[in-house]
Amino acid sequence: METDNTPQLPPARLCHIFEICCRQFILSLYCPVIVSGRENIPEPPFIFCSNHCSHMDSAVLMVASRLRFKNFGMMAAEDYFFKKKFRQLFLSSIMNLIPVDRTRSYSSITAAVEICRIFLQDHSRNIIMFPEGTRSLSGEIQGFKKGPAIISHELKVPILPAHINGTYQAMPKGRGVVKPRKIYVKIGEPIHPDNADNPEKKKNGQYNKTYRKITKRLEDSIAALAIENRREK
Repeated sequence: METDNTPQLPPARLCHIFEICCRQFILSLYCPVIVSGRENIPEPPFIFCSNHCSHMDSAVLMVASRLRFKNFGMMAAEDYFFKKKFRQLFLSSIMNLIPVDRTRSYSSITAAVEICRIFLQDHSRNIIMFPEGTRSLSGEIQGFKKGPAIISHELKVPILPAHINGTYQAMPKGRGVVKPRKIYVKIGEPIHPDNADNPEKKKNGQYNKTYRKITKRLEDSIAALAIENRREK
């Protein structure tokens, strides 16, 4: 039996409560978020990408954007966020989770692109993706995967790069309690995909080169933002 992977909007009440908790308490008083580069945020839709050290990162990016939480979809690993029913039900009630199969098969990639296409249809929503694919155990940036580049190129949506500094110290992988810590977010200039589609190029499998190029630009951008973010702290 086929399953419907179309992302479902969470009950607005729970999403709103989660947003209030993050904006007015957790990420303002307990772990205040300090943002620079907010002027680089484009009009929706866009793909918000940053380094990834903590489960806090998605909420931090949403707070940094000053946009409503309900207008973001989080790309979530199917084997982690959807494996346990309680975890899936709870998180899906406070955020828009978009399931991603991390096997990187052709079918999983095409499914992810289609789900994102549906989610972004009304042009008021954005997607959060972490190009490293998983949380860093050391706090250092890991190698990037091509997922954001593929979705950006296929859907003609810009990527908004950012660097987060502080969530690794506040709540690294394996820790369930958040420690008070200032969190710094540095937002860079959007990376726009090539809007010219070339069917012949796609037919010959040459888009891999385009995906690699976009991924390299994103990786270089976040690496540069990391240096600036640590310097400005």
